[in-house]
Amino acid sequence: MVVETAGEDVTGIAGAALWGPLMDRLNLVDVADEIGLRPIGLGGYSGGECYRTLVEVLLAGGEFLSDRSLLAGTTQRLRGSHRLPSHTTLFRFCAGADLGRVQKAAAVNRTMLARAWALGFGPAGGMITIDPDATLVGTYGPAKEGSRFTYGGQVGLSPLLGVCGETGDVLAVRARAGSANPGRAMGSFIRECVAAVPAAVRAEKNLWVRIDSAGFLLDVFDTCDRLGVVFSITARQQANVRAAIETLAADPATVWTPALGAEHDKGSEIAETFLEVGVRHVGSRRRLRLIVRRQRRSVGDQLSFDDLDGWRFHAIVTNLPAWFAPADEVEAHHRLRGGIPEDTIRQLKEDYGLIHAPLQNFFGNWLWWHACALAHNVGHWIRDHFLPTEFRRCRGKRLRLAFFNAPARVVTHARRLHLRLPRSHPWGADFIEALTRIRELPAFA
Repeated sequence: MVVETAGEDVTGIAGAALWGPLMDRLNLVDVADEIGLRPIGLGGYSGGECYRTLVEVLLAGGEFLSDRSLLAGTTQRLRGSHRLPSHTTLFRFCAGADLGRVQKAAAVNRTMLARAWALGFGPAGGMITIDPDATLVGTYGPAKEGSRFTYGGQVGLSPLLGVCGETGDVLAVRARAGSANPGRAMGSFIRECVAAVPAAVRAEKNLWVRIDSAGFLLDVFDTCDRLGVVFSITARQQANVRAAIETLAADPATVWTPALGAEHDKGSEIAETFLEVGVRHVGSRRRLRLIVRRQRRSVGDQLSFDDLDGWRFHAIVTNLPAWFAPADEVEAHHRLRGGIPEDTIRQLKEDYGLIHAPLQNFFGNWLWWHACALAHNVGHWIRDHFLPTEFRRCRGKRLRLAFFNAPARVVTHARRLHLRLPRSHPWGADFIEALTRIRELPAFA
């Protein structure tokens, strides 16, 4: 075998021809520049060009600023008139970030989401579920700003992520120090997630906030009430919650109904009662529905002090009225937070660069994570709305192997740019069809 280099114009990132036209139709660069995402130097690259490049690096599979080399050479020809900032320029763009630049990047992401949903990429039906959750991003050493020992004993950061439970779109990202409690600032973050839902959509659909036990806080209850949204929150096993569960379980008049979904096959049952939460002397006492699921303990399960008579109990609280939402349906919907939202966080960390914090600057890493969120959303829109159905919910690795990181020749003929995929490419026809449909989308001015 003889290995040699050739002068042919070949790219290994043919997917730039897919995500580029989509971002052009959403007008990412102009939106970022109008919002005032800070440019680098006088007459240099605009903030929009730098931010778009970060998103493209992450779509191509890069995890570091130096991976902008994936877009250099022949691949740059697929990016049209967009210039490619150097590694140093991208570093200055991120490392010099402050809270203002981060908030402007968040505004860009919200505008992209609103425009994509206006094109039909949003959730169907009359309800939108918002899933806020905290995750851990490990760092190496305490030198990075905000890097602290987490409750798990690791050194890292603990960002909050807000996900649309129906589609998997990332609504908001908030960076936090690693020592932050999972429920810290959850109320204000819920407001940020609600604000990310386009106003036209909020006017037509109901909003449902769904959180694990980190959101079992009086501030979260008050925030949801002020925003006019419903919620279901996993109840912490506190003394009052435990007492209500034991009273419900011991009452012979309690009616237990079979759970829905996968828990039905396990023999789980649902009942409900009421729980008073808050502090009476400050006037914030409230009465919420407490929905309890009991599950028969199986042989080999780890024993728990909370088990009663061979049953294990899980409880959630909600402000949904019983006449509007039966207990079994509320509990089944709450369990879905372990599906699309958790999978979205996993994809962000494993496929779109949120697995680490590449800069020392706290706000620089926050800006990087906003780019990770937008890259995930763009990849998700292409995957779910333009590619074959078998790629729905597929991982980023498969998406890149089939479409984004596909090899192709880039040639110029009759003053037109031609992208020539190999005849042996199994998804060549689908690639062409997807590109044709993306080009048919209306463009935002």
